[in-house]
Amino acid sequence: MKKAFKKAVLAIAVFALLVCSMPFCASADDGGLKFTNGKFKILILSDLQDTNEPQQETTDMITAAIGKTQPDLIVLLGDNIAGWWNGVDEEETNAAIDAIGKAIEPSGIPFALVFGNHDHEGLGDEENGYTEEEAKEYILSRFQNYAGCLATEGEEMTGVGNYNLTIKDSAGERDIFNLWFMDSNPYAEESEGGGYGYVHADQTEWYQKTAAELKAENGGEPMPSLLFQHIIVPEAYNMLSEASASDEGAVKGSSGHEDKYFVINSEYIYDGELNEGPCPPVYNGGQFDSWLESGDIIGAFFGHDHTNTFAGEYKGIKLVACPAAGFYSYGGVHGVRTVTLDENDLTDFESEVIYSDELIGEVQNSFKADHGWAAYKNQFLPAVIGGSCGAAALLAAVIIIAVVIKKKKSKAK
Repeated sequence: MKKAFKKAVLAIAVFALLVCSMPFCASADDGGLKFTNGKFKILILSDLQDTNEPQQETTDMITAAIGKTQPDLIVLLGDNIAGWWNGVDEEETNAAIDAIGKAIEPSGIPFALVFGNHDHEGLGDEENGYTEEEAKEYILSRFQNYAGCLATEGEEMTGVGNYNLTIKDSAGERDIFNLWFMDSNPYAEESEGGGYGYVHADQTEWYQKTAAELKAENGGEPMPSLLFQHIIVPEAYNMLSEASASDEGAVKGSSGHEDKYFVINSEYIYDGELNEGPCPPVYNGGQFDSWLESGDIIGAFFGHDHTNTFAGEYKGIKLVACPAAGFYSYGGVHGVRTVTLDENDLTDFESEVIYSDELIGEVQNSFKADHGWAAYKNQFLPAVIGGSCGAAALLAAVIIIAVVIKKKKSKAK
């Protein structure tokens, strides 16, 4: 009986591994994305700002968030690594990227990424000899070493990683939805007012050209789309109201609005919190207007402002802030955001923020607080057992055990 039991255990382990590596555990097939049973879920991880010494909380939260949400796609929303930390070189950059890649890859879920204003800063200094563009290309190539990375450099234009990914219907027959990924660039020239970066004219030209091509493929109708980039557009301030510093919930403005205070304007913002003044570029390059002109984008998602979680709608386009997921990031707000698309209504989407305490429990005021076991025990295991891979593995285990016991009884007779 002991030998039979050992064989059963071994068979279960092997079968479970095979089952969880099968394509149905993710909705990407050979790099193509598609709806599954009419739904498509995206998990957004913004401002991980990881280093070669990753915080346990950060990697735990990645694992727990994947297990809890079971997404079809993961999006890294910029400042994925903290390029600004001291003494960074290629080896340390690689280690920071590996910490993220190793946390994502075992899930088998595809991922995409955009760049923030910090990713490149370590390699892109004079000591390492990389330009800003070369540093981002190097970082992208390292992420591409991990299975499931769908990010590409894109065509020749300003920035690195301007590309789009289409999503097919549940039958896998035709593209019905599109995802844009834009490099918002780190910083603007002083001649443009300085401040944070923005999407340049050649990037917008590529977007409009590609949107027109997708429209033609979609029977002359704009293909519904979401857009992901690190730095929010200046129009975010159009969803706020000026206030006095003493008003409840008032925050000090930024990026050309430093002399004013603002609160949420409920006419536009329907969910979430404004915890700091948004930091868009000072220079408005007309990106938002190009979205209105093309008519395809129903929502855009931004990181950069670590503690903001608001979601608003301006001129028919939803502008959504995503909190920082990494624990090197400033601010006391940490979490992830999910986006769920419905194949039967591509004009809208559902989105929610899941905070860190829901994923890994209360995090102490320490970089090295260890919540590894708590996250694994309380979130990851239940989610896996409840997911498609876990259910299949559990069913396989029951079948194998039943077969072994039956054979054992047969021999006893």
